[in-house]
Amino acid sequence: MYAFLLYPHPNVRYRQSLLQLAREELSMTLAALGRACDVEAREMGGASFLTFEAPRLTQRDMRMLSQLASVYVMFTLEEGRMTPLARTHPDYVGEDLPALLKYKGKTNEIFTDTMLTMALASSEFMRVHDGQLIVCDPMAGRGTTLMLALRRGYHGVGIEISKADVHEVAGYLTRYLEYHHIKHKKTESALTVRGRVGGRETKFVFSDTAEHFKDGDTRTLRMICGDTRDAAALLHPQSVHLMVTDIPYGVQKGTAGRLDSISGTLSAALPGWFDTIKPGGVLAMSFNTHVTPRRELCRLCEQAGFEIVKTADLKHWVEQAISRDVILAKRV
Repeated sequence: MYAFLLYPHPNVRYRQSLLQLAREELSMTLAALGRACDVEAREMGGASFLTFEAPRLTQRDMRMLSQLASVYVMFTLEEGRMTPLARTHPDYVGEDLPALLKYKGKTNEIFTDTMLTMALASSEFMRVHDGQLIVCDPMAGRGTTLMLALRRGYHGVGIEISKADVHEVAGYLTRYLEYHHIKHKKTESALTVRGRVGGRETKFVFSDTAEHFKDGDTRTLRMICGDTRDAAALLHPQSVHLMVTDIPYGVQKGTAGRLDSISGTLSAALPGWFDTIKPGGVLAMSFNTHVTPRRELCRLCEQAGFEIVKTADLKHWVEQAISRDVILAKRV
């Protein structure tokens, strides 16, 4: 019997939402590891746990489960006795990388990390979960998804229309790498779309140690200032393992100097997103159901060539104006 203690959250109502998501995150991960079983939510000593029975987990299982976004401490539970288990997946960079940059409207990084895990568990790439996967956020904002990918030792690539946001991400990562004395190289270049400059890329290449950097064992962050509808031109075909994005919760999203409806933007962007994802890869999207109906997003994903992944009900309350849901769409 295993018992996983969850991170507490001061907002009781949102805590219930996180519990719902955490249960599905763990269930999907266990199933993808070939350990499918019933996961139960239990309260012990006033704290929230997820418990399950399974054959003894391997070291590689533990490396994956150690990355679960919502899990604080892992225990075995035998004869009423709890024994803590060591986390066996070290962070490639500091655990604080996704959390330090604060700004209004930032999505809870635990939620974003949960989406990343769900995308991985739904994909064909769980078998290489400790390899150098490439994670893309095609509406990157200020880069929370990308920072979470880097923390895991993955590569990150983001597309964002706002020059200010791209500039802030680049400045933040520069300061972080310099403060922690992490060996890195930063370059900037123009990207061509349909025969003319259609974006600008800020690229970081870095490594967890100076020795690895010298040997070429590096990780990369590419932050592209451009229109997400040009993703197929800005990125290489079939170059991305996972896509994780938080669709704007407001009514409109600015693209290329004008305001489009979110559905209109996605209708134009999703075919390009599909082209950049490797076969077996998964797109995870969160959205506000008050603004964008789930049925409409599923239709747009399927129209672009994706297959919707069946999950438990992931719709949950965030605040008065936001009821959030998640869609997982796979390129088969």
